[in-house]
Amino acid sequence: MSGNKKDRIQDMLTNAAGVADIAERSRKYRNIVGILSMEAARSGDPWFLDEAVKTAGLVTDDPSKAYVEIIRAMAKIGVNKKDERTLNEAFGITERIDNDLDLSVALHELVAAFAKAGVDKRDERLISYSLELAGKIPLDTYHSSAFRNIARLLAGSAPIKAQELLEKAIELIEKSEDTKPVYLVSAFCDIATLLSILDDKRSYGFIRKAITLAHGIADDFESSAALLKIVETENAIGTRHKDDGLLKEAVAISKGITREYYKTLALDAI
Repeated sequence: MSGNKKDRIQDMLTNAAGVADIAERSRKYRNIVGILSMEAARSGDPWFLDEAVKTAGLVTDDPSKAYVEIIRAMAKIGVNKKDERTLNEAFGITERIDNDLDLSVALHELVAAFAKAGVDKRDERLISYSLELAGKIPLDTYHSSAFRNIARLLAGSAPIKAQELLEKAIELIEKSEDTKPVYLVSAFCDIATLLSILDDKRSYGFIRKAITLAHGIADDFESSAALLKIVETENAIGTRHKDDGLLKEAVAISKGITREYYKTLALDAI
């Protein structure tokens, strides 16, 4: 099966090379990088990763996104195989990214991977390095999320350190500018969940912030996504702390979800 996939990808590369239009050829190469990266993460076969890196070098239109796909795959491989070398190589590839958004996404993936590897191997050095990488993330929303990811991993074994990181994450997200309300709702719900795990009563205040923001979202899809996140968060926290009031509120909020897909997910959650 792997051989057949490699043959198909070689055919795709040959076809892409024959496209005369430069932009279209680049788009095809970028799509192939995505396919190769996913297969590399799934199979662990280094051939797919090597081909992804080579093919990314042929992308002329927005190559940064191609490299993000490769880094995402390498992060998964590094965690699954507990392979620090792969994670370090992935960090080296970040030098080829030319904009703050894609760099933030890539570093966010690597922070989580190094932290997970550190926790799994009980290696404080890797956890410290994940914190160092988090400090290199340009955009506050991803910087905050990276700290939250590390805090989540440390909540059971090092709750004091997790609390410190969560405080930094809160400070970053609250000063973040131009963040869409739907993303802020998700961040506030994430913070509420972590505070709940750490038995910090401020979790309820962040749920209230999320609800207020969600009610101000006009777009049906974004509103439904935001309300679903709140329902899932209230249900998780309500269940953890046996808070019937929160569980009932989750049911009430679910009734405000208008889009069928999100409504179905909310029903499953409650």
